[in-house]
Amino acid sequence: MIVHRKTRFVFLLLSELARKYTRALVFGFIIGVLSSLIFWRLYPTIRSSWSTTAIRIGIVGEFTPSTLPLYIQRQISEGLTTLSPDSTALPSLAESWEATDSGKTYVFHLSTNYRWHDGKKVIAEDINYNIKSITFSTVDDHTLKVSLANPYSPLPALLSKPIFRSGLLGFGSNRIASIRLKGDKVQNLKIVPVEPQNGKTKIYRFFRTEALAILAYKLGAVDILEDISGSPSVTAWGSMRVEASVHYDKIVTIFFNVTNPLLKDKAIRQALAYAIPDLQEERAYSPISKTSWAYSDRSKKYNPDPEHAKILLKQNSLSSNVEQMTISTFAPYLNVAQKIANRWTEIGLPTNIRVENSIPGDYQMLLGTQEVPPDPDQYPFWHSTQRQTNITGYANVKIDKLLEDGRQEGNQEERKKIYADFQRYMTEDVPAIFLYYPASYTITRGR
Repeated sequence: MIVHRKTRFVFLLLSELARKYTRALVFGFIIGVLSSLIFWRLYPTIRSSWSTTAIRIGIVGEFTPSTLPLYIQRQISEGLTTLSPDSTALPSLAESWEATDSGKTYVFHLSTNYRWHDGKKVIAEDINYNIKSITFSTVDDHTLKVSLANPYSPLPALLSKPIFRSGLLGFGSNRIASIRLKGDKVQNLKIVPVEPQNGKTKIYRFFRTEALAILAYKLGAVDILEDISGSPSVTAWGSMRVEASVHYDKIVTIFFNVTNPLLKDKAIRQALAYAIPDLQEERAYSPISKTSWAYSDRSKKYNPDPEHAKILLKQNSLSSNVEQMTISTFAPYLNVAQKIANRWTEIGLPTNIRVENSIPGDYQMLLGTQEVPPDPDQYPFWHSTQRQTNITGYANVKIDKLLEDGRQEGNQEERKKIYADFQRYMTEDVPAIFLYYPASYTITRGR
């Protein structure tokens, strides 16, 4: 009975207070809700301002310590050579080099000014490139001899890859302060400048998917996202700076399976190339990057011309019997594939799309990204003997000869002529359509 009376008293008291102070309670509730919303919206920026002065960067992808993105590796160490903007090999650890024995022997002369991050001098016996069929031998502490079975002119560019000792110990302007793994995959990487006055600490966090990276950005775990596709869910959220970058070391490409009965015919392949719509990206006209010293503007250009495509198709009886063509592609390129399939269907070649998780063993056409090496040597991709990496099955005697000559010729001007011919014949024969250089975005939180 006493408990009942006490409960009733408390209830009546609260009711009277609520009636008397209704406006104040409602106002306080609204202020509380608004304050919470504002706090959680500003939390990432507040957390960023209060936290360490380190730059916190989110990267999409799974990497082991030995497969870190090249631009991160180059902050930690250097190669024997470095690359100019047009991918010419320039001195780095090696101050100079010469090729002898018709290009089968290279001698590199190393600088005496480099030290590993543990203070030990960098000497010739430290150089640990592991390249098949290439032998490295020490002449003295600062002279390195490289022996090859056959002449190979791309070697100096190949040796621009940064050199490391065990534990990712390098001799670059930054060193690794800490690294955290999950299994064999890098989760966090902290690098600091060797000379503190010459830069800032960077903490890289790696995310399996772009969605996870975006979530980390929203929660304030990172302040910069690099190499992002430009998803509206990011660009519409909060105060930020967005910078676009075009990747001239990659080309989005349609590869033809040239062993397919329909696609054996060059005229069919050319018709398909002319029918590609304007994709609103920076066009690529050649398998060699437009920034390369070997790039030639003499390549055949397939600007959108659906009427000419129809004329070429009429010249081939096979095209009139096509029931269905298939573009195999990957999820990021689905929208591009759909635009191309629609246009090919419009010119009389019904086309569907198949989304793949990996390169299929037997495809008709494959839309994906081709990594472009810094040296113009594309022997692995197009030489008829390279069955594992020449995924189109392309075989052309003239192209084979040009690729063989290009990797054996030591004079850069002569190589430039060889690769100009290579690009001209390749684009005329069109075993693949080189579409565009992909762009990505760096997103930085506003301060």
